[in-house]
Parts: sequence; C-alpha cells; structure tokens
Amino acid sequence: MLGAQEKNLPQFIYTDQINYPNHVRLFVISVFCLTLLDYVLFGFFYSFNLNVFSIWTALTLIVLLVFYTVCHVSLKQYSSVRYAKKTNLIFQVICFITGLLLGSSAIIINYFLARDVPNISSPHILTLTAFLLTSSHIIALTFLTQHIRYFFLFFIPSISPLVISQLLHKDQEHTLFYIAYYLSFFATLLCAQATFKIHKRLFQVLEKNKQLIDVAEQHNQWTEELCQQLQREVNKSKDIEAQLQFNNHLLEQKVRERTFDLTELNENLQEHRKNLDLAHETAGIRPWEWDLENHTVGITNTHREEITRNAENHYSLLEKIVHPDDADRVKNTLYNHLCGLNDRYEETFRIKRPNGEWSWIHDVGQVIQRNPKDGTPLRMVGIHRDINQEKKDQERLKLAASVFEQASEGIFILDDNFHYLEINPKYEQLTGLDEQFILNKHIFEITKQSKQHHLNFHLSILDTLFEEHEYEGEYQETYVSEKSCFLWMHINAVKDEADRVINYIGIVSDQTERKHQEQRLSYLTNYDTLTDLPNRFYYHQQLHQYLVNEASIQHLAVIRLNIDRFRALNELLSNQAGNELLKQVAQRLRISNIDALLVAHLSADDFAIIYEMSPIHPPIHQLCNNIVEAFSKPFYIADQEYVVSISIGVAIYPEHGRQVDNLNTHAEQALTEAKRLGGNTIRYYSTERTNFVAKHTDLELDLRKAIQNNELVVYYQPKITAQSSHISGFEALIRWNHPTKGLIMPDIFIPLAESTSLISDIGRFVLYEAAKQLQIWKNLGFADIHVAVNIVAQQILRGQLLHDIDDVLEQYAISGQNLELEITESAFLENTESVKTVLCAIKERHISIALDDFGTGYSSLAYLTEYPIDILKIDRAFISKIGNPKQDAIVNAMIAMGRTIGLKVVAEGVETEQQKDYLKRQNCDILQGYLFAKPLTAAHATEFLQKQMQLSTARYSI
Repeated sequence: MLGAQEKNLPQFIYTDQINYPNHVRLFVISVFCLTLLDYVLFGFFYSFNLNVFSIWTALTLIVLLVFYTVCHVSLKQYSSVRYAKKTNLIFQVICFITGLLLGSSAIIINYFLARDVPNISSPHILTLTAFLLTSSHIIALTFLTQHIRYFFLFFIPSISPLVISQLLHKDQEHTLFYIAYYLSFFATLLCAQATFKIHKRLFQVLEKNKQLIDVAEQHNQWTEELCQQLQREVNKSKDIEAQLQFNNHLLEQKVRERTFDLTELNENLQEHRKNLDLAHETAGIRPWEWDLENHTVGITNTHREEITRNAENHYSLLEKIVHPDDADRVKNTLYNHLCGLNDRYEETFRIKRPNGEWSWIHDVGQVIQRNPKDGTPLRMVGIHRDINQEKKDQERLKLAASVFEQASEGIFILDDNFHYLEINPKYEQLTGLDEQFILNKHIFEITKQSKQHHLNFHLSILDTLFEEHEYEGEYQETYVSEKSCFLWMHINAVKDEADRVINYIGIVSDQTERKHQEQRLSYLTNYDTLTDLPNRFYYHQQLHQYLVNEASIQHLAVIRLNIDRFRALNELLSNQAGNELLKQVAQRLRISNIDALLVAHLSADDFAIIYEMSPIHPPIHQLCNNIVEAFSKPFYIADQEYVVSISIGVAIYPEHGRQVDNLNTHAEQALTEAKRLGGNTIRYYSTERTNFVAKHTDLELDLRKAIQNNELVVYYQPKITAQSSHISGFEALIRWNHPTKGLIMPDIFIPLAESTSLISDIGRFVLYEAAKQLQIWKNLGFADIHVAVNIVAQQILRGQLLHDIDDVLEQYAISGQNLELEITESAFLENTESVKTVLCAIKERHISIALDDFGTGYSSLAYLTEYPIDILKIDRAFISKIGNPKQDAIVNAMIAMGRTIGLKVVAEGVETEQQKDYLKRQNCDILQGYLFAKPLTAAHATEFLQKQMQLSTARYSI
C-alpha cells in the first residue's frame, strides 16, 4: 500500500524537494556516532579488551564510513536522470545493510558478549541493546521517513534477529522487557506511518502553493507585457513626430550645405585648375583641344597661352614639322582612333624646332564627344609632352646596359647589406655560377670559407667598406663552384642625397693568367732552368732570411760543393752531355739532402746547401759523408758510365760568421782547401791550422768505433744508507777506455754523444751491462742489490727504452726492483705526455725512478707530483757547499720536501765526514761520494760488496 502511495506522488517531490542522498548521509553518520557511543558506554563499565563486541563495533564503523563516502559521492550524481535509479538502489542497499548490522548487534550483545565477558550483568546487556536499537530507530524516523521504503529496509532487518531469537529461545526472566520492547517497535511503525503521511500532505500543499504561485506570476507577466506594448505604441508616435521635425531641420541644413559646397567646389575647381596648370608646366605637358565640328584646334604654347588655329592651317604646319619617318605612322594611329578602332590615340614622334633640331614629343588624345546618330567624332582633347631628354637618357641607359652586359670585367651591384642585386654575364663566367644562384646571396656566401683566415680576410674587406665606403685589392678567391682564380676587385659605395649608402658597385678582373706569368717570371728569376734548383739570387736571398730570423734557427751550415775536374770532363763530353751530368748531380744532391733547408745551383759545377744543425737532424759530418758516399755511385750519360767525385767546404753559423758574405767566403775557403788536398774530401773552415770541426768529427767517429769495439766500460759507485752505513746499491757510470788516449771521462764525450744519436746507443749499452752485472751479483748471493742507470730524454722519445728494459729483465732473469733509472729534469721539457706515459709503464715493471741533479736544471716542483718519481737526488753542487748557512737551508729544504711527499732522498758528491754527519742528522736516506768509494770496476765493486758482507756478519756476531 505504501509503495502504491509513493508511486502516486509527483515526480518532482523526489527530485526538487527531497534531498535523499543528504538525508541518507546524515542517517549514516548519526548511526556511526551512535555505535561509537554505545561502545564507549560498554567500555565505561568494562575494559576495552578485544572481544566479539569490539570486533563488531570496528567492522560496523568501517562499513558506515564507506557508506558515508558513497553518499557523499552520490550527492553529485543523484540529480542526474541517468544515475538517479542506480543511486536510489545504492541507498536502499545501504539502509538494508545498516539495519542488518544493528540487528546483528542484538545477537552479539545478548549471546556472544555474555560468553566473552562473564561478569557482565543482564541489565547492562539489555541497556546496551535497547540503547543501540531504540536510538537508531529514532534516527531512522528523523531521516528516512520521507522515503518510507528506506525506513522499512532499515527497520525490519534491525529488529528481525532479536525477535527471531526470542521466539526460538524464550527468556522468561526478562519477559516484561521484551514485551515493552515489542510495543516500542509497534509504536515506531505507527510513528513512521504517521510521519510519512505528514510528509505526503506537506508535499501536496507545497504543490498546490506552487501551482497558485505560477498562475499569479503568469497573470503578472501578461499585465506587464500589455503595459509595455502600450508604452511602445506611445513611444513610437513620439519617435515619428520627432523624426518628422528632424527631417525638416535636416532638409534645411542640406540646402544650406549644398549652397556652401557648390561655392567651395567652384573655388576648389579654380585651385585645381591652377595646380593642374602648374603640374603641366612643371612636367612640360601642353594640353590641346580639337573641335572637329567647327574645324578649330586650341593649343597651349610654351608661355602657357592658349592659341586657336584653323584646323587646316594647323595640320599643314604639322606636316612641315613632323619628321618624315614618323608622319605616316602618326596619321594612321590618329585615323584609327577617330574611326573608333582603339580607345585612345597615343604616339611618340619627332618634330622640328625653330632652331632646326629634331625633338621627341609624346602625344596622347581621346575623342570625348561623338555624334549619337552615326558616331562621327565631334570633339577631341589631349596633351603632348617634350620627351627629348628622356629619349637621350634612355639611349644612355641602353648604352650603359650594353656596356654592363658586354664588359670584359665582371660587374656586380649590391644592396646596402652586401647582397647581390645585379650581375653581368662576365661575372657569371668568372665565378662559374649562374645568375639565379648568385642573386640575393651575400657577397661572400658564394665563396668557400672553410678556413678561419678566409673568413677573417672577408671580414676585413667588409670592415673597409663600412669605414671607407671603398675597397680595392688583389687576392685569390675560391667559389663554391670549385673555380679558383686571382682577382682584382674594386668596390665603391653609391649614396643618396642624405649621404646614406644605398648600393655598392663592384668591378672584378680575373688576374689568374697574369699571376701565372708573374710566377713563371719569378721562377725564372729564382730558379735555374737546367737543374730546376734555386739559383744564386734565390740562394743569397734565403740565406739572408735564415740569418735574420735567429729565433727559429740557432745553428746552420753553409755547404759549398764543386764537381772535381768538371772542366776537363765537360770538354770531353758534349755540351748536351755536360748539361745532363749537371741535371743528374742536382737530382742526386736533392735526394741525399732531404733534411736540408735549401739545395741550390749557383753556376756551372758550383752547388750550395743550407743545412740546419739540430739534434733532430743528422750531424753535419754525417750529412757530408752521405753526400760523398752518394757520389761514389757512377753516373750514366749516353749509355756511358762515369765516376764523379766532389769537394765539399763547410762554414758554420754563427761560429764562422754572422753575415752572408762571411759565411759564403769561409765556405769557399774550406772548399778551396778541399780541392787543394786533391778533391773527394770534406773540409771545415777554421781560423787555425787545426780545424775544430774536423777534430769534433774525428772524435765522433772514434766514439762510434768505441761503441762497436767495446771500448766503453761501466764503472759502479756504491750508494750507502746514511743511518746504518750499509750498501744499498750502485750507480752505473760510463768510461771510455781509448786505445791511444787512455781513460776518457764522460764530461768530454757525453756532450758530443748528446748532440747525436750516440747517446741512445751508450745508454742502451750501460743498461745491458748493468743488468748483466746484476745477474752475476745475484748468483753470488747479493739478490737485494740494485743498480741505478742514467737515461736521457732521447732514449724515452725514440720509443726503444721499454723494449730494452723488457729484454734485459727477461734475458738476465732479474727483477725490476733491482733496477733504478735516473732521469734529469731536462727530459720533462718537451713531449710531457709521452714522457709521462713511458715513466708510468716503467713503474708498472716495479722499477724505481730517480730525479737526478735536482735543482740544477729547469727545476719545477710540479715534476715531483705530476710524474711517478720515487727518489730525489741532490746534486753535488749543493752537497759540496754544506757549512754555508744559505746552502744548508737549501739542502734542508730539499730533504724535508722529499721526505714530506714520500720520496727517498739521495745525496751525491759526499766527500767529508762533516758532510756525512750533517746529512745523517737531517735524515737523508742514502749517501754517495768519494768519502765511501770512487767509481769501481765490476771486479772491484764485487770485492766491495763482499767486504761489506763480511763486516756486517762480524757486527752481527759481536
């Protein structure tokens, strides 16, 4: 019955006047608070222990929170027809489940709670149950009776469990309580029914009130519309009256304005006539009028005077003054226009001036009136203008255009931003690019600017144009078409009346052929055409340049060469064969002197070589020997074999002179000396009979032989620990046992070796000898001894050092810990990365690295940290001056610095007990010098080791 009553309610009751989602949400939150309060009431009497009631309470609160969230979300969706049914179903489910949860509380409190809490009393159980159910029913009456179905879906599940349980298990003790409880249920139902009827009646009253309000509002709207319509009619009448008055006033105003406008227009026409006359006068235009009906012609003369002539007189005059070549053409054009064949008459022709000169005029006219019956022209007006100057300007422009197109030089026009506007065909040909590609591009956008100096040069040209508005120069340019040529370019700025640059005009001439001719002429000036070698002029010029530029070249040699007995040989041979011999000699000199700065043919059989003397090049004596050896091979001329020898004279810069003439003279003197000795030899200039260079060469040759003949001997100087006085190792030192000069100290031949590649050979020899000796000492029981070997930068940079080290370690079966390599600071001055790489590779072989002669060379503290150095050697120059306070401070600083950064410190050159004691007090690690022993031969060094071992054994025994 209730459902049927609900269906009869108007639909708007559910949508406009009942906020079901909000009521359900309030109901859910009220039940949530009620449940929480009931549990707090229970906890007031009993402890909050975990029991079935606590679990139920927690579960119920969680479910109610979920329901509250659902209701909150449904507030937005319920007003939508699309979701109304779905939301209504959700609310019914919420009410039903909430009723079940509260109904289950009666079973949990009455049965399960009594089991879990034995001391709970029956009144408390009944109180908890009654409080929870009764209060929830009151809340349901408050919020759910507007939708009676929601109420019953909650109420029936909430009481059903209690009623069913009482029917199954009758409680005789509390019968009166349950009877009262059932009566309250019944009363609640009656209240719900009554409340629902009240809501229903309220809805009906509200609906009637709304209908009455709508009717009243509609009547008011009709009344207002009628009043507005009446007011509009009244306003319309007033508007019509006002419009009539306004139109009348406007008409009067228009009449006054028209009168004023006509007056002003007349004045304007007069002013316009004056302006037109001025314009005609300025432009040289003369109007004319031809009245064909009255046969008169009106024309304005040069003095702006109107002249009227008889048409026949006028045209007889025209026939006299119009150029014969133009007369027929003018007549035909005029006739065609009069016949209506074209819209207007226009011609350009020549007339004869009173001074007898022909002048061009431009004549334009049009028929403005015709007979409406047959179209006969009645009136024609026109103008004519003197265009003689324009014709001359056009001719000049044509001439300029012809010059522009036919010019033998490239011509281009640029805008003020240096972009191409016009180019002539010659410029296209010069660049190898077509006009469409070039136009609108920047002046240097069509050139290659791959290198920075190209870009800089182009920028300098633009800077010159910006500053001076003109550029003229000659340079080589390469275009994107890959065409390269020498150009002469002249660019000028074109300015307007305000002195602003508006264009640039450039003229370009191809100078490639001229440059080639100049280069050919330069070649003929500087080179010998027979041998293709530089000639005497170029030789002197270059030698002067080398001598002036002392910063790049420190030492050089001037070598003069003559073919021995060339005059007799040339007389024996024909002139052609003699020339062939000179060509082959030149070629052989060129091949055998690839490191030379210059090889020149001065005259006849006179040749010259300029050679830079540096460590990276072979020494001068080797170069000369190579030349002599190269000429030991025969020459073949006309199928004949000829053996030719040469004489060589050498002068050294700066020892033998600093001027070109001096060097050449001294070289020629040396050459003369060589020829005096019979030729096929080398002579060096010397102011004394004993030639210093020759001695130097002889010594180098002896040293080279010494290496081959095993004349070099390795000596070993002991190195003693400062604190224990035990021998820690040796330093390997080289000596030269010359067969005739005896023992030569290294300070004599080592500098010579360092200027050549011999120093690397000597270093390699010492390394192998030291390793060999280490193996001998190892076999004798001295396995802990190490030997320090000196190496130089040349050995490191040649790339052979690591290979030699690996070879000696393997060949002589020694450990890298037995080797120590001493290197001077000068080795760090160039190719630092390469040096560092090699030193790191040496360290990987467990070989110690010592920095020798620290403080005497190009000292840099950075070496001690950047390079893998283990040992710091203080030079004897500092040790010898111990006792001097300043020197003591320097030695102290070196030792302290070395120890601070973890380096061993070795003092060499210790010769006195005072020096030894001082170094010992300063905690120097190792001492070396004549105080302990001079450099020893291998045999004596072995004896020294054995004595040290015996002393050590004796000390240990004591």
